[in-house]
Amino acid sequence: MLSRRQFIKTAAVTTAAASLAEPTEAVTGTPRLPLKAEPRRRTIFARSHVGGQLRLYSDAADQPRALIRQDALDRAFGKGAGQGLLQPDHWRMIDEGWFSGDDLFLPTDPDCSEFAVWQANYHHDCEAHDILADLLGVHLSPWGGRLDRVGLSFAEHPCTPRFATATLVHADCLPHLVREVAERSDWISVHPDPVST
Repeated sequence: MLSRRQFIKTAAVTTAAASLAEPTEAVTGTPRLPLKAEPRRRTIFARSHVGGQLRLYSDAADQPRALIRQDALDRAFGKGAGQGLLQPDHWRMIDEGWFSGDDLFLPTDPDCSEFAVWQANYHHDCEAHDILADLLGVHLSPWGGRLDRVGLSFAEHPCTPRFATATLVHADCLPHLVREVAERSDWISVHPDPVST
């Protein structure tokens, strides 16, 4: 039989251990929240382009990654919870093992909105364009812009879905861009050697 003192001591230890565990929906009554993507280091690469130019691209995937179906998000987080999620949020939850199999789909149809969002924001050419324009403070017109001190030009191509590019006018400009980016950011880097294609 436990004495009152042993009972209180055991109850205190058990309560402390339980409070360290992550609360679940069943315990708290609060639904689990979706994961948001965390910022990550990005690398910009250069590949040969026409006339001795170098086209810049990010380390993003060449093709769209799988996304989570809306009904799976509704089931996990409540109706409409997926409306505020970005595609990198989907990828983080998939990478963490929260969703798999039939909960996923691949946006490959160029006419679907998810493909258009991927192309506009996460395609490796468009992503390099946006990262560099933002980092280097380039003022873009609807057609693009230039940063002459590093020989960098930006273009918004007239197509749907969006396609934007960043291009160095000559391979000799790459070391200047590497230095400029290194001076401004610890989380973005430009690979110093062109990738052979």
